[in-house]
Amino acid sequence: MKSLKHILISLLCAGAFSACTDMDIPPKNIFNEQDIFGNKDGVDSYIARMYGTLPMEDFRYSFEHGFNYNGTLFRQMCCATGEAVGRDTQSATPEPGTRMWDSAYKNIREANNFIEVMPEYQGNFTEAEYDAFLGEAYFVRAYNYFAMVKRFGGVPLIDHVIDYPSNATLEDTWVPRASEDECWAFIGEDLDRAIAALPETSATGRANKYVAAALKSRAMLYAGSIAKYNTVNEVHLEKRICGIPQERAAFYFEQAFKAAQIFEGSPYQLYKNKWAAGNRTAQAENFTALFLDESGANKETIFARYYKDKLLTHEYDNSVQPRQTSTGNNDSEVSPTVDFIEMFDGIDLDANGNFEFLDADGHYKMYDNPMDAFANAEPRLLGTVILPMSKYKGQYIDIRRGVYTGTVGNGLNRLIREGETAAYEALGIADLQLSAGFNGPAVDLKAPYTPYPGANPVNKINVTGPNGPVNGWNFGNIGGTYLRKYLDPDLEDNSGNYSTQHWIDMRYAEVLLNRAEAAYELVALGKNVSDDGVNYLDDAFTSINLIRDRAGADLLGSKADLNSVDVVRRERRKELAFENLTYWDLIRWRILYQEQNNTRYRILMPFFATDGNKYFFDVRYTEPRAGYNYIFTFDTRYYYLPLPGGELTKNPNLKNNPGF
Repeated sequence: MKSLKHILISLLCAGAFSACTDMDIPPKNIFNEQDIFGNKDGVDSYIARMYGTLPMEDFRYSFEHGFNYNGTLFRQMCCATGEAVGRDTQSATPEPGTRMWDSAYKNIREANNFIEVMPEYQGNFTEAEYDAFLGEAYFVRAYNYFAMVKRFGGVPLIDHVIDYPSNATLEDTWVPRASEDECWAFIGEDLDRAIAALPETSATGRANKYVAAALKSRAMLYAGSIAKYNTVNEVHLEKRICGIPQERAAFYFEQAFKAAQIFEGSPYQLYKNKWAAGNRTAQAENFTALFLDESGANKETIFARYYKDKLLTHEYDNSVQPRQTSTGNNDSEVSPTVDFIEMFDGIDLDANGNFEFLDADGHYKMYDNPMDAFANAEPRLLGTVILPMSKYKGQYIDIRRGVYTGTVGNGLNRLIREGETAAYEALGIADLQLSAGFNGPAVDLKAPYTPYPGANPVNKINVTGPNGPVNGWNFGNIGGTYLRKYLDPDLEDNSGNYSTQHWIDMRYAEVLLNRAEAAYELVALGKNVSDDGVNYLDDAFTSINLIRDRAGADLLGSKADLNSVDVVRRERRKELAFENLTYWDLIRWRILYQEQNNTRYRILMPFFATDGNKYFFDVRYTEPRAGYNYIFTFDTRYYYLPLPGGELTKNPNLKNNPGF
């Protein structure tokens, strides 16, 4: 069987056929129904087109510009969640989901057409082929409806081709919004059809039974959360278009749990190809390798979108690369926050649960190497984030905001007051040297200094080093950290649209986390044992510990440690960070407003002290620049996005969401 990747590439490479001089001969580039549905190659091409337009929030997705956006991503979704800060994400910015309404319904029409026409050609295929084709169409339709419903709530449910104006009236196109509950149930039913019809294995990039089950576990978990936590109740034409009755929460959580159970005995497993017990370095490298290993040995990837040099590429590396290793003189749009880093085990925290960068006397803690501050951090953090003096592409990434040239022998008091929002340059701090540009002037050291292991001792150091951060409005990183997840260290030219690493849309770790969350929520609703005798709390405990073991984190000691849904959520936020899932988790939990209510995120500012040749950190709010203060307040109206104005004009049976 051809892989979807190769089919898509063939479609991309196919040129137009030359015109025919004999007008009685059908043009060779015009295909009729028999050409498409009457043979396997035609069906494969049709299905490849459906996969190619799936609304997947991958490398080419931008919440500014929509799906399949082909350009540098100046605003990354993770910078709208507090996972990271970026220069161009200055405040809470909702996704303009209206841009995908038309494309989603075009995709749904394609799937509906396939489901309607394919039975006419059933005799051309084996039973297994026919079932698999239909299963893929149901999967595609469910995938598109999931993308719609999580954004808008109840939408028009169209399960057939409306052939206007040939065989349908204008009024036939005025389909009203179904209830949100009906939409989630429809998605579940389509995925049940897909699970029943699809084989257990499939070609690269195509759905199989487990792909459909993974999507069902994700979608049903979302629906359960809406039923439990959403408070919006909008009714139109006797349908609750926003919101699900709370009594339906248990049903959806059970559906999510059962979908995850399908993976028992499957070939999918957590990626541990480079993992070694007790070896922190191996565990960190293993987590990094998970997102770059496209071989068949990676049994964690369930469903992905694949890229290929010169045919289908993206700009992730250009958008996220450290300046030090960039070939295009760019600098990352993504700097993981201290708020994110503090979630991980092994970080020294104070009584308030914040990164402890001051000693008992209120002086800065001093380090020979900034990585000493993270010596006990769980390896998963090191596989996710490039910290000051982390090693990447064979280089130690030297991140520094400036140099302190004063005396520190008796301890250095904090340079700025707690909660300071002004940039260091505006504060006139004595003995603190800063630079508006990278590197800056060289500063004499007190003694020869070894900046990283194995380096020759030097007598001078540049103020900011090769990466900054700096405060000027330019390509400087603004947060003192870089993102490691998904970066390709083997890419020679990362200056533009040259990246080809695949995007993992669904992986086994998420299935385990879906299972754990659904199980815990069921316990919270008073349901302790499943219909087939599984103890939900025991099961959640096991799933979380499988994730933590691979991460190199301390295992939960007992079920008593699983004492809040926040334990499950925290694990999810660490494991799935920067995979465009956290945003939707915060939406479905209905807590984004709690986290973003006049909120400033904290960043890690590394400094070097010449007296004693030591590093220290400031933890502070994101510095303002170019008139932007980086204050986030989420507008709760956007838990449900507004419908496109054009659709409201065309369809009198539609009603917009509350607040719009």
